[in-house]
Amino acid sequence: MTNLELSVGDVLGCRFAISAVSEVVEVGRVLANPAARAACGSWLGRHGVALGRVADRHDLRPLLTVLSARTPTPDFLTPPPSGTLADIEFELEQVRTTPGERVAAEIAHCLQTRGPIAIDVEQRLRSEDAAEQLADLLAVVWAELVLPSWHQIRGCLERDILYRSRLLASRGLAAVLAGLAPSVTFGNRREGAHRSADGRTPLVGSDGLLLIPSAFIWPRVGRARTSPAAPSTVCYPARGIGAMWFASPPDGGVDLSSLIGRTRAQILEALEEPTHTTALALHLGRSPGTVADHLAVLRGSGLVGKARVGQRVIYSRTALGEALLRRVADVPSAA
Repeated sequence: MTNLELSVGDVLGCRFAISAVSEVVEVGRVLANPAARAACGSWLGRHGVALGRVADRHDLRPLLTVLSARTPTPDFLTPPPSGTLADIEFELEQVRTTPGERVAAEIAHCLQTRGPIAIDVEQRLRSEDAAEQLADLLAVVWAELVLPSWHQIRGCLERDILYRSRLLASRGLAAVLAGLAPSVTFGNRREGAHRSADGRTPLVGSDGLLLIPSAFIWPRVGRARTSPAAPSTVCYPARGIGAMWFASPPDGGVDLSSLIGRTRAQILEALEEPTHTTALALHLGRSPGTVADHLAVLRGSGLVGKARVGQRVIYSRTALGEALLRRVADVPSAA
């Protein structure tokens, strides 16, 4: 159970962000831990060839060692994003240029909590260029395993933030925090008080509360940061991640309208941005009642979700709807 104890400053400084390097770290954690592998088994199955290529060409042992479930992850591997969407190259450069004293201290803390490791791996992790070596391995995982699916992953994370932003506007931060994961609870703390976020780690960030969705962290919730210069950070499972573990598309040409009907296909394609029934009806030249009926079917099929914003009900594609559109779009036309 993760207990978040928030001050007024944390609440006032609450924001969302997407971190590419955090997703790479979570993928590394999946590779390093059998339990995490089981949770992402379908995704691993789809990337078997790439995984084999990475294993043949690169020695990932130093990275997997510090991402083991038996060790606390060095915080310098996941610098907090300054904006809403961090650039992977900028984040990797932050990792590479971490002060040596901090790298040595965090790796030493990491290694002292686990059993013996290979001598050459320990030497690499304790070397002066350990941060650069780990950044290079993160770059490999990014290029081979994450980048090919980044558009899909990023879309899932953005939809999660959109959903929770609407929830924040309609029901407040308490509803947002309560919905992060079943294992998360929250309460109040006095300004400046240092208490435990997960029974072991103080929540002592000085720059508010940073919420980062992840496609790979399920079922865990990432711990809060301990650096006074960084925001209190919680990495949590994004909504709709199940749709990302679908198998690859079938062979042959596929017409979306033949799968779900012409009008429903038009509605699904029109939901590039979340919108309401009347706007969809005007856009498609249909009556609002007809559009509402089709939206009900799409929602019942899990392709469309809805959320109330003020007086309107806003509809948007779910991760499953996005996956369906992408799979149809990516299938080559029949000869």
